[in-house]
Amino acid sequence: MSKYKLYGIGNALLDYEYKINDQILEDLGLEKGCMLLNEYDKHFDLHEKLKTMRPPEKIIPGGSVANTVYAMAQFSDHVCFSGKVSDDDSGLNFINCLNQSGVNTVIPKINDQKSGECLVLITPDNERTMNTYLGSSSLLNENDISIESIKDSTYLLIEGYLVTSEETLNVGISAIKSANQNDTKTVITLSDPNIVSFFRDNMMKLFNNNAHIVFCNEQEALNFSQTNNLNDAQTFLKGLTDMYIITLGCEGAICYDGKETHRVDGHQVDSKDFTGAGDMFLGAFMHKYKDKNILESMEFANYCASKIIQIYGAKFHNANDYKEMQNEFKSSI
Repeated sequence: MSKYKLYGIGNALLDYEYKINDQILEDLGLEKGCMLLNEYDKHFDLHEKLKTMRPPEKIIPGGSVANTVYAMAQFSDHVCFSGKVSDDDSGLNFINCLNQSGVNTVIPKINDQKSGECLVLITPDNERTMNTYLGSSSLLNENDISIESIKDSTYLLIEGYLVTSEETLNVGISAIKSANQNDTKTVITLSDPNIVSFFRDNMMKLFNNNAHIVFCNEQEALNFSQTNNLNDAQTFLKGLTDMYIITLGCEGAICYDGKETHRVDGHQVDSKDFTGAGDMFLGAFMHKYKDKNILESMEFANYCASKIIQIYGAKFHNANDYKEMQNEFKSSI
């Protein structure tokens, strides 16, 4: 039996969440609903402008895969995470938060640059626009990855954000090769529509090394397959992976398991913030998933995602919130 259900590799970022309006987005020249990678000067100039407008709603460790493994730990799964931080307050805060949540970490600290951070800008329609400075996360290399943790895991999770540089792309490719050699199944999340479009060639290199499960939302699926038709996008994904899950927001989700296509309906709720909905969906699905219970896993993932968008931020406030959510789901079926 594996020591970990899942070992995740991704960016280690400190999230700053701001509530703003559409006019501010326009004034800042930002494209709504997407993620933009910034260089140091541009990023911190933007952050200074935001600070003069209003304080952040939350400052909390984040990053796509880190959010997912955090959720799985709260669901009592044994999980592990690797990223890279600087030896500064942000980096130490990031590591301590994950460790305290029950996530085992393999996260080297370096005496260079600054730890990465993400500005999460939330508009009144609950859409989130993200501006990210990768900092020391971008220096993640193959030597930072724990081969033993890959061997000891049922699943390896790679985030699409790693394809934005050759070095971190090589981290993903190397980790997937190790997973293939050790019968560890690979899960890839496409992460963001812009990442899929701008770094599509790099993303394809990940898939050349095989993937067992792919997670994406509808727009990511369309951009990756270079089509405007969801059926065509699904045909494209079938040629790349054994199994895929496409989230459709309040419309639910679609899953192809290698033989059949399954669909579940979404939940109509009063949302406050879509931040982390996909990360929660992925974590909840992987917690519940045991090869043959796809519909139950999709229903649980949808339920959890509908709950997280009713609060601000990608995480609930304490572990009891996750336990209550599990109990509520059990009583609803």
